[in-house]
Amino acid sequence: MDATDSALTAAGLVLTLLVGLGIIFGVVLVVLKRVAQRSRNAASQQYPDARLIDAGALFFGQQSRGVRQLRGNGTLIVTDSDILFQQWVLNREFRIPLAAIQSIENPTSFLGKWQGVPLLKINFLNDSGQADAIAWRVRDLSGVQRVIEEARA
Repeated sequence: MDATDSALTAAGLVLTLLVGLGIIFGVVLVVLKRVAQRSRNAASQQYPDARLIDAGALFFGQQSRGVRQLRGNGTLIVTDSDILFQQWVLNREFRIPLAAIQSIENPTSFLGKWQGVPLLKINFLNDSGQADAIAWRVRDLSGVQRVIEEARA
């Protein structure tokens, strides 16, 4: 095998890997879209009067739980009384009463996790009366924030 054959073999291997990764990425996107649609439908049935349902928010963690949390996609719901987040993979739900919200910020990082876009960070008092915070990446940050502010008014 000469250098040309080795280069062609390496290029073929790289191309095969890239195609395989593309297929895997495509399958993951299709699955996530289906999960998002099912979650949106379930949330619409469970909270028919919700002000907002965003089945595609990316959870960055809850401050009181520390830095060792997994990010995760889920459904963010704003009702007349609460902000709820249903995390898909870990099947956890977070609830923040609107009355407990102290402020809303838009940092680009939270708990050591960085994004190149502003996040929705809710500062609130937890059930124990202690200051806490949760952050998400959402598609329409200004729209979600506006809905939350309107619900709080």
